[in-house]
Amino acid sequence: MLGLLKPTDPAWVQAAEADLAGLLSDHAHCEIKAAQSALSLVARHGGEAPQLAEPLGELAREESKHFLEVQRRLEQRGGSLGHPEKDEYVVALRTAAKHNRHDGVPVLLDRLLICALIEGRSCERFRLLSEHLGDGGLRAFYRGLMASEARHFTLFSNLASDCFGEQATRERFAPLASREADIADRLPLGPTVHG
Repeated sequence: MLGLLKPTDPAWVQAAEADLAGLLSDHAHCEIKAAQSALSLVARHGGEAPQLAEPLGELAREESKHFLEVQRRLEQRGGSLGHPEKDEYVVALRTAAKHNRHDGVPVLLDRLLICALIEGRSCERFRLLSEHLGDGGLRAFYRGLMASEARHFTLFSNLASDCFGEQATRERFAPLASREADIADRLPLGPTVHG
């Protein structure tokens, strides 16, 4: 699914459902970080790639809207937004890309492809939630977000291809997807979007 080489352990859904408030708090922070990441890409690379500004500005707006939707659901369950935790999955992906980057691989290409992989993993996990959660309202909510994450994966993949060409994008995506599979497989299962 969306370039992922290893599926999430199905036991993750039970770990997430055991602490829905924790999952929703983590998810809310993921939406904030996604909006910040989109704007950071524009701020850092918009001069060299002006085609990033409009789609990533729109993406930041959408991610901010998703944050508010998740926050409302968290409050409806009596939960509150906790402190943001370091997303070990994202940190490990960025570190793997940095250590695996050889001369000539642009930083922007890696950042776009890492964002695509993160969106792909989120999509896959939201699909699992939409199919297996006991709460029908949350199942429907995650079904809608799953479609958004799939669009975001496509957006980042297409931006990478537009900026660097399809062949270079495919060649760089393959080793990053392999690293992503290893990273996702090692993380503990818990009430986090990427854990």
